[in-house]
Amino acid sequence: MSASTLCLVACVSTHTLAADLAPPPVAPADTGWLVTIGAGPQALRSFPGAGTYIAAPIGHFDYRRANEPESLYAPDDGFGVALLNLGWIKAGPVGGFVPRRGLSNGNGNFYGLHNVDLTIQGGGFVEIWLADFLRTRLELRQAFNGNHGLQGNVAIDAVERFGPATLSIGPRMVLGNGTFMNAYFSVTPFEAAANGRVTPFQASGGVMSVGGLASAKFDISRNWSVSIFGGYQRLVNSAAESPIPNKLGSLNAASAGGILAYSFDFKGLGILGF
Repeated sequence: MSASTLCLVACVSTHTLAADLAPPPVAPADTGWLVTIGAGPQALRSFPGAGTYIAAPIGHFDYRRANEPESLYAPDDGFGVALLNLGWIKAGPVGGFVPRRGLSNGNGNFYGLHNVDLTIQGGGFVEIWLADFLRTRLELRQAFNGNHGLQGNVAIDAVERFGPATLSIGPRMVLGNGTFMNAYFSVTPFEAAANGRVTPFQASGGVMSVGGLASAKFDISRNWSVSIFGGYQRLVNSAAESPIPNKLGSLNAASAGGILAYSFDFKGLGILGF
């Protein structure tokens, strides 16, 4: 074998060995996003203090970086978007609604009391993860119409994941200012005379109800998931002293429902500066 051939073989062998020892190329960071959109039905009390129930839609929207784990979504959260998202703390705008109170939704025993239109609310939320398994959330929502009051929702959730299943459970508390409470629990002398079953009452602001909610989410595939939930609330303080839930409605309220959600890759958030 000639010297030139030996040199060629040595060069090829050296190049192959270097390629074998070199670290694998670093994959580019995944800068994409996962967007989740969900919807489903829920059953909830007709309005605060009612003893009847209605069916209403429930929705869910969320986005996160493709390499981030999915955060908890509780079905009774308001419809919010986390403009601040540091993982352990999130904050942003939130919206919600309160169903209409009136004779048209099967509450003829509320005859003589003032109606309260369907209330659309807007405000903000703060969500803090005290630990990997413990989430706290506060929402403040001001009504644009309807009851015209300020509502506060406080939630704490213990979260546990079992493979494709995510379970959560925790206490709930709902607060309202004087305007909010008056809309649903106060009775004027004229209304009391017109109704005939209740006496005059002046409600005051504060904690309206306490209770809890449990939910279970199951990942069917990478794209699809389904959630079911159930909750319970009981009126307290001024709301529980009102003759409206005691004589015409109920001090207790339950809720239940389900959400079917779809997640998909999305690159377009980059054009918005996210």
